[in-house]
Amino acid sequence: MQKLFYNRRRLALTGAVLVVVSALMGARIDRAYSDNPIMDQIHKYGEVLEMVQQNYVDKVDVAELNDAAIVGMLGKLDPHSVYMPPQNVEEQDEQFQGKFEGIGVTFTIIKDTITVDAPIPGGPSDQLGIRAGDKIVSIDGKSAIGMKEDEVRKELRGTKGTKVNVGIDRFGEEKPINFTITRDVIPIVSVMAHFMVDPTTGYVDVGRFAGTTYDELMQALNDLSKQGMQRLILDLRGNPGGYLEQAVRVADEFIGGNKTIVYTKGRASQFDDVLTSHPGDEYEKTPLVVLVDNGSASASEIVSGAFQDLDRALIVGQTTFGKGLVQRQYPLEDGSAIRLTISRYYTPSGRSIQKPYEGGHYVKNLTAAAQSDEEEDNYSHKYDVNSADTNRPKFKTAAGRTIYGGGGITPDFIVPNDTIQQTTKKIWAAGVLSDFSEDFVSHHIEDIKKQGGADYFVKNFRITDAMFNDILRRAKDKKVDVDMEQFNIDRPWLAVVLRAEIGRQIYGNEVRYRILLENDRQYQKAYSVLDEATHLAAAFK
Repeated sequence: MQKLFYNRRRLALTGAVLVVVSALMGARIDRAYSDNPIMDQIHKYGEVLEMVQQNYVDKVDVAELNDAAIVGMLGKLDPHSVYMPPQNVEEQDEQFQGKFEGIGVTFTIIKDTITVDAPIPGGPSDQLGIRAGDKIVSIDGKSAIGMKEDEVRKELRGTKGTKVNVGIDRFGEEKPINFTITRDVIPIVSVMAHFMVDPTTGYVDVGRFAGTTYDELMQALNDLSKQGMQRLILDLRGNPGGYLEQAVRVADEFIGGNKTIVYTKGRASQFDDVLTSHPGDEYEKTPLVVLVDNGSASASEIVSGAFQDLDRALIVGQTTFGKGLVQRQYPLEDGSAIRLTISRYYTPSGRSIQKPYEGGHYVKNLTAAAQSDEEEDNYSHKYDVNSADTNRPKFKTAAGRTIYGGGGITPDFIVPNDTIQQTTKKIWAAGVLSDFSEDFVSHHIEDIKKQGGADYFVKNFRITDAMFNDILRRAKDKKVDVDMEQFNIDRPWLAVVLRAEIGRQIYGNEVRYRILLENDRQYQKAYSVLDEATHLAAAFK
């Protein structure tokens, strides 16, 4: 999501708020305003609110009713225009600028249900596999339906090391999934990991576009350059977006000349803008492959869309989320705010990344099938993307290649994520893997460190049969119904995940990423097309 913050409130908004306050006090609005449709509706709203306050059978909280009315009004517009109580505004600022202790998700309450906006990359919820769009229906065995936001925050935040059980309704799952989450300190960083994968290839994972993203990325790139980096894999998978300005700065670093990176168009012309690149940056000719998936949204779609439209990089993975609406946050007097969609953004070729919606809900769209169960497609960037799909709007890249709109960024090389068995999902959600790894590290950390450093661990540490048996015992203790056939199918996947988590706890996040990439089909595809990306970079003008 793009957030362009105004420190000063606009006069028109102030006037509207003052009128609503007058209505709350029971003041009658002169019918002389009847030629103004906004004033007519405010008058109507004030009448209803006053009637409710005076005549309803039970005592009502007027402020709470007013908040609900604002939520309902904005919910008729689009999925991203929202009202934020003061606590939510504070939490949002923390997301992008500070740190806190909790489960590591951002959420919105939609129709009485807690809906995950995004797991914070690297946080405990992210590591357990909680996704954007998951609905939290229970917390520690109690129904979470109808909880107020301050109650949710109180329940989910807590001291590092404490645990909370949440029940999640997920699209496509018949029953709720139960997760045991260990709270942790949630660091607000953008670059989750960076390292060399071979003597000339660097890897950087950018988890969000926060206030320091560009500076963090430049530090990572400069460090990799000192180690001999000549080409780069940029991982934007699961990146939910963030600041538009930071996304443009990141894209500009790889795009020379004076080229359009993104432009915005709104109903009001003051929200129209064109953001362009500038020549002279160090990495304008560095061969580049970008990884994306269904969780890549907003600012990460701006970056990957610009690279694809300008033929600057190859895109690998799955079709992105499709969030192409620009919000501006308007503060209100009591510390709350509304985040209002004021324009749409478009990639250089003219594509709107926004997928279709009706009011506050997304609808099934042209990319729905692609986003849910894409099949692998090994076409080259030299050929048309999804050339058989004649229903989607067509656009041309700078080099004349056909690409498609209709929602999200469709990669040049589609590689679906690996799927795991239901038994594995249950074991993972119950916290069995995290409990095992924490206990294992507490008992073996000194012995492991004596054997060698991080490199030795990555190359030599393996999950044994005894360790798998311990996991099965723990699953039984938690009353997880284990299908051994499914468990054995996923043993290789489990071995990688466990090694990565144990390595993270001992040596840090870089080791976790290095191990996870070993069994990552999307990453492996990205690595395999680096030579093609080199030719693309050489031809870029």
